[in-house]
Amino acid sequence: MGFGFQNVGSFIRECNGTTLRYDQACLSILTDQEVTIWSQYAECDGCKLLPTATFPMSDPIIVRTSDTLLYALKNSSGIICKGSYQFGEYGQYVFNLTEGAKNKCLPRMTAEPDAAYLPILTTILILLSMATMWYVVKGIGKRVVAGRLYARFFAREDNELGSETRVLTEVSVVRPPVRSRLRSLDIFRGFAIALMIFVNAGGGGYSVFAHSTWNGLTVADVVFPWFAFTMGEALVLSLNTKLRTAMPRTTAFYQVVRRSLFLSLIGIVLGSANSTWTDVRLPGVLQRLAAMYLIVGALECALMRTTQNITPGRSLLRDIATGWQQWLATILLVAIQVCISLTVAAPGCPRGYSGPGGIHLSAAGNHSLKNCTGGIAGYIDRTLLGPAHLYRGGTFKELYRTVVPHDPEGILGVFSGVLVVQAGAHATRIMLAYNHARARIMRWVFWSIMFGVGGGALCMFSKNGGPVPINKNLWSVSYCLVTSSMAFFIQAVLYFIVDLKNKWGGRPLYYAGQNALFLYVGSELLKRHFPLHWYLEAPTHAQLLATHAGAMLIWLAVGVFLHRKRIFITL
Repeated sequence: MGFGFQNVGSFIRECNGTTLRYDQACLSILTDQEVTIWSQYAECDGCKLLPTATFPMSDPIIVRTSDTLLYALKNSSGIICKGSYQFGEYGQYVFNLTEGAKNKCLPRMTAEPDAAYLPILTTILILLSMATMWYVVKGIGKRVVAGRLYARFFAREDNELGSETRVLTEVSVVRPPVRSRLRSLDIFRGFAIALMIFVNAGGGGYSVFAHSTWNGLTVADVVFPWFAFTMGEALVLSLNTKLRTAMPRTTAFYQVVRRSLFLSLIGIVLGSANSTWTDVRLPGVLQRLAAMYLIVGALECALMRTTQNITPGRSLLRDIATGWQQWLATILLVAIQVCISLTVAAPGCPRGYSGPGGIHLSAAGNHSLKNCTGGIAGYIDRTLLGPAHLYRGGTFKELYRTVVPHDPEGILGVFSGVLVVQAGAHATRIMLAYNHARARIMRWVFWSIMFGVGGGALCMFSKNGGPVPINKNLWSVSYCLVTSSMAFFIQAVLYFIVDLKNKWGGRPLYYAGQNALFLYVGSELLKRHFPLHWYLEAPTHAQLLATHAGAMLIWLAVGVFLHRKRIFITL
């Protein structure tokens, strides 16, 4: 490998005969002595550096480009130098440790990397262009059709009557009543399910569309709680209608239980591919939704007020007055989750520990966290459900070298997750309690600020700081507060644009939101089948993004088809 800079990095896909994949680069060391590189990725919180390769005996090594690499170069005398570097995708790099070389601690680029995020911008522009073309064609089509209808039905009548009076003599057809819907809610739910389909398909291979390794927040991490938020909105909207039409509360509760049971069974079936009863995964996305839906639904069936306190009024605290009992029960459940997480220690683990275990914090000499993955929450799941019935994957397992399983949809997280569904329920209570759009929007924004500040304070507005870091794997309280804050704000914006100003119809997201559960189940069942999945031998971000966005668009088209046929599939 030469030292001259080559602006051909996007065409080099090899590292010593091995084909580079996306988010990978090639690193070699030129040295006249035996040198060992010790490395670790910055995402591994407090992890010690581990020996990676010894040169000149070793071949060039492949490094990840999605995270900053921490490294130290050592010879027989000790550490030569140490540092950190963010490598670029498909880039070729070399450490030159020979005599007379400059900047030995910084790798030299010998082939330029790709612009890894350029396909995202390209995809956004293409989707915006498609949306623009859709509205242009639709607008032209409406004008043409309207013109033809006028010429056919109205012009002849004007001529015969000798006036501008327009008479339409067609027999009117009685249409079946259409159930009124909160359009912004369907659009929000459709946006969440479309994003969920895209993320579950692979998200183009980008780390921003993948779940956080442990602490932190990515696009993939907010999709699930946003969907749970909309579920809480729809729950109160539906129950309010049923209870105001004299449906017994016991009947409404029976329907909530039945739907929760069906959701759980569907979730277990979806997670049972290539499994038997001895190792089938019991927790899951739909199972978590079912549990939270059951708890919040039971509270609403017992405590929802359908008399004067739920009708429009002027009280500044009417939204709180109509739901304080539900919030009291929710806060109690959240307090139970927090107290157990912070005060109960898993066997052999520190009290209050909620990290990934493995080599976490090993740089400080802490080697007792090997079996502490997830803290007490992980221990409860492994004890009550059994290790064989938990999720076997996880983005943290390879990085932290964990040895015990952990399920991100475990038991203890249900208690904190109720907060998200209850936040959605409160969003609808605000809408029912106030008939003025300004009052609704102001309160949604107010609660968005309160939840956001509360969640940020718990994590000290940092990734790994504070008593309760933002963590999707544990559904920490800070995570639930922050994602609910985002959901409140999105609901306020959509309501203003869609329901109040009528500036956007929300299509095709509006159609997808009407059959969100069906689209999710279908995407999970068929996400590994053609044409929703394409096998690519050496995929790039651009290829993956095209196939995963294509899968999302196909399911959106299914949503449009179901709407056109007036098919609404619910439990």
